[in-house]
Amino acid sequence: KFRELVENRRKRSCSWVATVILQSNEKYSKDERLKVLSQIVDLVAKETDGGGVILFPGGWFTAGKQKAGNKYEWVEENARNILSIYERHIIICLGIDGRDDGRHAKDQIAIAISKKGIKAIGRKFCAAPGEKGHVELAKGRLSKEENKPRVFTLNGRKYFLCACYDCFGIRKEEIPNFGIDVILDLVHGFGGGYGEGHPYFDKHGFARTSRHWKCYVFGAAVFFHPIKPKNWPSGVYWNKGNKDIKKWKYKHNHIKPIKTKELNIKEGVASVRIYNIEAI
Repeated sequence: KFRELVENRRKRSCSWVATVILQSNEKYSKDERLKVLSQIVDLVAKETDGGGVILFPGGWFTAGKQKAGNKYEWVEENARNILSIYERHIIICLGIDGRDDGRHAKDQIAIAISKKGIKAIGRKFCAAPGEKGHVELAKGRLSKEENKPRVFTLNGRKYFLCACYDCFGIRKEEIPNFGIDVILDLVHGFGGGYGEGHPYFDKHGFARTSRHWKCYVFGAAVFFHPIKPKNWPSGVYWNKGNKDIKKWKYKHNHIKPIKTKELNIKEGVASVRIYNIEAI
């Protein structure tokens, strides 16, 4: 039992989350996004040890006017091929949209894939303002999608998938934490038709939800030209007690990435931030 305890602690200490923040010129294709995904996985693998999660934005891939489910097999096969060359447990989390009418994607999906295949799928369960009636929501926060759970486990930690505005839904619906260590929020983007509320999203989405569940919240997003990420934190942990959330600022967020790498790509610039989560 003692050896098992030591081994579990060793595994937990090697855990990390890498968030992908994309500065986009809005010119991209499915094949380009797949190429970038492969490049980022390779970059992160070279910069880390142990197991971890690479978090990509919502809508990283789209099925267009078809159902998002039509893309699951293609995404799974390509993700497994990319991850198969690594002996470590690396999980890719990315967003798949579908049934897009030009204004709203009826399907907004977060999916987690390891080299063994799909581990978890989460359909959006909380509609953003203006989305009600346009998005097919999950029946509940723990409803299965394609018989896959929303929660997955890695190195003894439980990860909860959020599809964009779901992070707000946790707090608004006063959902109690049921053993989740890390929230992964796959945000679609800011600018380019998505609005410019990135400071609001971090404060009332990430920080407030971290305070509510007492856990880390990590997010990935696309910033469409000319909106820039600047100091937008993609990892938040609330440690300010009963401080008024309205007074929370970026400088109050005490967790910082241990490494930040940038890739110049056809679509723009991909900023990869790697966080150590041994403090959980």
